[in-house]
Amino acid sequence: MNKKDKPKQGGLAGTIIKFFALFALAMGVTYLVVFAVQLISMHGMIRADEERQQAVVAGKSTESMTSIIEENLRARIKWAADRADDEFWIAAHNLRMLQNQVADIYKNPNKYGRRTVLPPSKDNAGVPSMQLLCSMGYENIPAKSMETAQRLANLEPMLKEFLIQNEFNVDIVVATTDGLALFMDRLADKKIKDDGDVITVDFTGQDWYKGAIERGDIFFYPIHSMIYDFDEVAYAAPVYVDDKIVAVLQGSIRTDMLKSFLEGRDIGESGFTVLISDRGQLVCSPRTSGELKINEDLTLDVRDSVNSGLKETINLGLSGETGVTKLKVDGQEYYAAYGYMSSNKWTQIIFVSVDEVMKPTNELLSDMKEVSAQDLVIKREGFRKAAVIAIQMLLVILLVGIVTVSLIAKRRSKPLALMAKRVSGLTGDNMSFEMDKSYMTGDEIQVLAESFRDLSEKMNRYIKEIVAIMSEKERVNAELSLATRIQADMLPSNFPAFPERTDFDIYASMTPAKEVGGDFYDFFFAAENKLAMVMADVSGKGVPAAMFMMMAKTMIQTQLSSHQDVAKALEDVNNIICANNREKMFVTVWVGILDLETGVLTAANAGHEYPIYKEPDKPFEIIKDKHGFVIGGKRNMKYTNYEIAMKPGSKLFVYTDGVPEAMNEAGVLFGMERALGAVNAVADFSPEAILANVAREVRKHVGDAEQFDDLTMLCIEYLGSDSKS
Repeated sequence: MNKKDKPKQGGLAGTIIKFFALFALAMGVTYLVVFAVQLISMHGMIRADEERQQAVVAGKSTESMTSIIEENLRARIKWAADRADDEFWIAAHNLRMLQNQVADIYKNPNKYGRRTVLPPSKDNAGVPSMQLLCSMGYENIPAKSMETAQRLANLEPMLKEFLIQNEFNVDIVVATTDGLALFMDRLADKKIKDDGDVITVDFTGQDWYKGAIERGDIFFYPIHSMIYDFDEVAYAAPVYVDDKIVAVLQGSIRTDMLKSFLEGRDIGESGFTVLISDRGQLVCSPRTSGELKINEDLTLDVRDSVNSGLKETINLGLSGETGVTKLKVDGQEYYAAYGYMSSNKWTQIIFVSVDEVMKPTNELLSDMKEVSAQDLVIKREGFRKAAVIAIQMLLVILLVGIVTVSLIAKRRSKPLALMAKRVSGLTGDNMSFEMDKSYMTGDEIQVLAESFRDLSEKMNRYIKEIVAIMSEKERVNAELSLATRIQADMLPSNFPAFPERTDFDIYASMTPAKEVGGDFYDFFFAAENKLAMVMADVSGKGVPAAMFMMMAKTMIQTQLSSHQDVAKALEDVNNIICANNREKMFVTVWVGILDLETGVLTAANAGHEYPIYKEPDKPFEIIKDKHGFVIGGKRNMKYTNYEIAMKPGSKLFVYTDGVPEAMNEAGVLFGMERALGAVNAVADFSPEAILANVAREVRKHVGDAEQFDDLTMLCIEYLGSDSKS
């Protein structure tokens, strides 16, 4: 045997060692390959799941945020438009009151004394004062015209009250057809030229003068003042006597003050508010350039110079709608919330940048993406470390064998597989990722599990916040519903009201324009056989008006029960309310006490609508009773009683301005003529049937238009003392 043919010492052992070494190496490499593939697959699965969750969160967040934003903007514009509308409504209401007074002076000049009225004086600068202007020179005024002006000067207290009750007011003017104008303002010095002469102005050629006559009603119009040299919103109303125009009344509001008032409604840094007239004129805007810049010519229709989206939004606002849309202004995307103001048929639009509104949501989504990217980096680093550790362990424990390596690999991959399964199951309402003890490995597997847990908790908190917001909204709606029921319970609602009485029949109803209203009626026995009746209308609408209504109703009932002098009761109630009326609310009231023994009705009117009366076998007619000042307007006002001798079969119908001022979609009022026709159509019917017919005719006239004011009515039929059982 040759030496080279001898087996080496330890050759079998070496072969076995080499075999196991190669086998272990092969198994190790195989395991590493399998492990790497599994890690890559798991990494891809986790990344896909995170991207899917991010997409779901982004979609839900954007959708929810958009819904919340639009709801908030809709509520904001509704509130803002109502506030601005209240200011215009008060201005229009004042002119309507002034119309009646001016018409009465022209109809009954001998009832009014002649008061001195002078041209403007610089001494009156800064204080409310009445001045006389004319188109022909003060010394050339005809005697007849001067006499009329001197009788109209009796309006000075009323004009002064209208001027000072609102800081926005510039002036109140009575312009007659013969070229005279009685001014009440604080700017007497602005009407005197440098040479000391008083300016001469012909107001009959002004747009507001002609516009009021053409419309035949309250007319709002933006102008550049020819006297004061600043922009203002003029509102005017014609005065007719025997169908002949005798004067035009005009008030004005400074546009810059109105602009400051509107800026208080702006949202965020990019937000701004514009006011647009029914003719498309841009009345107020903070923009100094671009599509919504105010042009010096205030007569231009802004819709002719803006983009189609902005034009459509303006038309929607002027059509009477309230809503929110998204559009571009000067190339930038905005949310636009538009609201209608029914008192002048104008629209108010609040703009806020989409980028500013969505910035918190976009930042949240960006942060989520950044956190996810960081998590992926951590996981990727964890995977790399796991592979290095596996190789090191393979080299160190090569002799331990494939079984140990396989067990270790399986043990380490099990939590990831379980985690991936649970993450894949996070769908629908099941968004909670719960920790398992198998995840508590103290390494990146635990970090990954905790990241999923934290993300799940954030999602659940966000969902709970959304649910809480919706619950709060439901609570507010429930409280408004309760307020409506409380208000209804305050008014007599059980009919027949006094079934044991056969000497009269009475029926009343109230339909609020909002959840709760400001109108109210009442009837009760102030003394034996003396039935007290109340019909009232509180300024404003909604919950504040309802609260004021409850207070006024209780006071009136208390005073009428204390003493049956109607005028004295109104005087006492007025003084009590004026003593603590910081909100400057007021109420118009008609009150009457019917002596059921004699049929004599004693009544008084505090700025309320005229009652409508019917004698037996005659139609209903309007009683133009003497109006006192509204309750809550001014202390120590006096009111006058008057009497109506009701005969058996006589009927009396009283109501609030929600009846004659009910407006259809075309802007046409129901009016007194239709109201009189509605009661006369069923004149011989019961009070309940009369009210039902009036309500039916009002609804037919209004059609699909939104109810603007409360609809409140009361009717009584006197049957005579002999009818008592």
